[in-house]
Amino acid sequence: MAVIQMNNLYEHFGCTSKEELYQKVTKDDDSVRSLVDFIDFSKGQMSSKEAGISSPQDFIEFVMKNKMPDKDEMVSVFCSTKNEPLHLSRYKHHDQDDLKRVLKEGLHAGGVSMFNLSNSSTSTGKEAEMTNYFKTFGIDVIDGFIYNEFSDTITSSKEMIPYSRDKYAPSVNNVAESESHTKTAYNLQNGINTYQGFDEFTSFFANQEIVGSHMLKDNAKVKKSLKVGYQYDWQESFGVIACDADGKVLAVKELFKGSPNASIVDKKVFTKELLSREDVSKVAVFHNHPSGIPEPSAEDKNVTRDLKRISEKLDVQLLDHFIVGKKNVYSFAKDIPEYVSSNEDYRKLIEKQAKTKDSKQHAFEIEM
Repeated sequence: MAVIQMNNLYEHFGCTSKEELYQKVTKDDDSVRSLVDFIDFSKGQMSSKEAGISSPQDFIEFVMKNKMPDKDEMVSVFCSTKNEPLHLSRYKHHDQDDLKRVLKEGLHAGGVSMFNLSNSSTSTGKEAEMTNYFKTFGIDVIDGFIYNEFSDTITSSKEMIPYSRDKYAPSVNNVAESESHTKTAYNLQNGINTYQGFDEFTSFFANQEIVGSHMLKDNAKVKKSLKVGYQYDWQESFGVIACDADGKVLAVKELFKGSPNASIVDKKVFTKELLSREDVSKVAVFHNHPSGIPEPSAEDKNVTRDLKRISEKLDVQLLDHFIVGKKNVYSFAKDIPEYVSSNEDYRKLIEKQAKTKDSKQHAFEIEM
């Protein structure tokens, strides 16, 4: 039986610890250029506008940005709960090690469902085998598509209508942009975020970047750092950002690890953390959604309400609750402020950010 060797992030970049690698990243060392690019890409994803796949045409339009599968290949697109594409993998369907790699990448990206695209030379039995393989691990295969290189068409297994690729070919003006997006979004992800030590390093990176920052002046930096630190985590992680009376971040601490669908928040542990320092006057909490969708669940709202009550009884303000997703970071203070403490300065900051965003969007629409 073949042994799969997992690449180590620190060894890959010639380091022995997360601290050494962090120093190289902050100095923009040439030896870690790909990791620096990846971090910048992770921050920039907050402006991504990739829509959900709601029809065969949507899938074809999306996959046309990529090379079609050869005779022994398959292309799989892993999606969020809203069918938003999160990760694309190309693999040999007869290679078991390749299948495990793809499964790992898809789960790391937060995939809960997927679409498959195979070459018309692939047998129906092999397609069914691939579908069953991923279903074994709880990943729903929404639809399978077949690429016919002779007729140059793509056909949905459910709809059975062949669509000519010519109709969905990207325009000449968009080819370079599409190729650049595909390389950045997929090829870069496929390597770095599957390395052993990746989750440890990114959470350490977030901690180092946030401590010493100011929750008001550096609010955007805090959210981007959280996104780098936790958007690829396959488990829900819950943590606390402790601040002094002025809003300066004193410490960032991860308190709980949960499952891919839920985190467990122990009120006693949260309370103990607030009481661990005399200089904590304000806090923010955060957790990630491995699905990639940051909208709060009913349980998230209930937990936030409880944490607000605990904080205020200890004379500590709960400024915000951030939920980290693949594209953005949800802010309770922005969208449902009644669930967090009332802080006039922080509220003004959030309102200012919203107005700035609306202004930029309006200007963009005028240019178009």
